[in-house]
Amino acid sequence: MEYPKINSIWKRDDNNALIPGDYARPEFAAFKQWRVEEKIDGTNIRVYVQDGNIEIKGRTNKAEIPAPLLAFFARDEFMRALSCFDTRPVQLFGEGFGAGIQSGGIYRPDVAFILFDVYMSNRWSTREEVHETAALLGLDHPADLGMMTEEEIVAFVKSRPKGRYNDNGYPMEGVMVRSQPLMRFNTQSADPVMWKLKVKDFK
Repeated sequence: MEYPKINSIWKRDDNNALIPGDYARPEFAAFKQWRVEEKIDGTNIRVYVQDGNIEIKGRTNKAEIPAPLLAFFARDEFMRALSCFDTRPVQLFGEGFGAGIQSGGIYRPDVAFILFDVYMSNRWSTREEVHETAALLGLDHPADLGMMTEEEIVAFVKSRPKGRYNDNGYPMEGVMVRSQPLMRFNTQSADPVMWKLKVKDFK
């Protein structure tokens, strides 16, 4: 399974600028409060786990995985941690990030994997379940910024906030926003209702 495409909250004009109020998906207008977390700048990674076996893929099946990132997954402690899943098939979604990956040097001097979603038992995990899975596997998860209204999220991103992954005061790339409780789009794919907003979207 490839990770669902994530829309910006609003549609864009011919110059790629956001059109405030013109929602990219009609479902976005239905929610008054959203669960917000920091967006991490890295390379999209999918990890398939079953019976202690692991398969790692990028955003697409042909995407090349950086060697340091493969070494991160090959660590003995990570492989042992996979036993927490027993025989259940699990799909982990996150970002390979850190020095040498996109602007990852702002986060940490080495390379690692940060977990932002889990698909298990034929459903998407809640934020709390994702955090629990990250803890079981010894992984980080993006900073949870709590519940906000759309207006609060836009104002927050426009304020050009500092990132929360470390104490270095780096500029936050943006936010990932999900419905809570977790709902799905009224489409054939039934992907989770979520959107993103980047600081660079506001000049």
